[in-house]
Amino acid sequence: MATFRAVVLKGKNHLKSDSTSNVKIRVTHNRKADYISTDLYVNPDVFKNSQATGSNSDFLNMRITDYIGIYQRRYLDLGNMAINMTVNELKKELLKDKTEGIDFLMFAEDYQKKLLLENRHGSIRAVRGLLSNLKKYKSKILFSDITANFLTGFENFLNHNGVGTGVETYVSRLRLIFNKGCGYYNDEDRGIIRIVNYPFKKYKVNQTKDKRKSKNTARNNSLDLQQIKSLIEYKPITGREQLAQTVFLLMISLIGPNSKDLYYLAKPDKNGRIRYERFKTGKEFAIRLEPEVKELAGKYPGENTLINAINDYSDYLNFQKAINLGLKSICNNIRKQELEKMKAAGESREPNFPAKITSNWARHTWA
Repeated sequence: MATFRAVVLKGKNHLKSDSTSNVKIRVTHNRKADYISTDLYVNPDVFKNSQATGSNSDFLNMRITDYIGIYQRRYLDLGNMAINMTVNELKKELLKDKTEGIDFLMFAEDYQKKLLLENRHGSIRAVRGLLSNLKKYKSKILFSDITANFLTGFENFLNHNGVGTGVETYVSRLRLIFNKGCGYYNDEDRGIIRIVNYPFKKYKVNQTKDKRKSKNTARNNSLDLQQIKSLIEYKPITGREQLAQTVFLLMISLIGPNSKDLYYLAKPDKNGRIRYERFKTGKEFAIRLEPEVKELAGKYPGENTLINAINDYSDYLNFQKAINLGLKSICNNIRKQELEKMKAAGESREPNFPAKITSNWARHTWA
């Protein structure tokens, strides 16, 4: 934690011709010190224990307290961003004029409210997660604060806090909001540029590592043939398990729609084909509805949609939550059954079925 203390440096080099010396605020951070000048001058002989004495001392001490208070508040505003700064870097941040500028966090919160009005619940969740982490990193953020160094520091902060493969998603969402801010505040036709910095030309998230991680995650988060067979043969115990099993197999059969795609999926056309456009990619699909798929969908028939999820759940996120809770229960029960069989056979090994799967595994399994 940085500390702030008023000091007067002694020695001929620091004295003015009237024998006064500048009152400075000493900033100590990570065991290093630097100094910030003030507009106050005092005779070193009457300055003791960071306090002025003698005539006019009340005014001088009040001003010193004000200076220290300003820098302490600015330091607290930096939040976790300050941890890895050098004392010189911290000094530069403290001296930045914070009276002007456009508040990024406030703009992002307004953008989140707009998403709410548009019922874009998936995007709202992503922005909410970004804002939560940004506020932990730095409590006050202007557009001008977002530099390549800021982004690198934020990426390191996310990695340190276990965000993992979500780092690239957070940074992409931050860039999207930043771009919307530029579009809102800048008018290039009229030459009005209020947001002059654009850090994303220089900054690149550690893409090689993240892409490799993403590919490995997709490959690992899928079921093999034996595991699919175990899921098909499993006898659901609850209605939620029945829903989860049916929907998971339906997703595989329809070449990997996610829960949002399936939630809104229309009935087949007159030619017996399911047609849909993936919300995530915009890619169009047309799939023939085979008898096995009809049987699965027939367990939960909808009026205007393939299944009745849109009638039973307020939005696709609640539908997705129900599926994943059912899949969690199925995983536990299949693994218990496998352990019982292995115990009877005198085997000692890890069950073949994963400890946890989600609806996203269906797409990776199909792929």
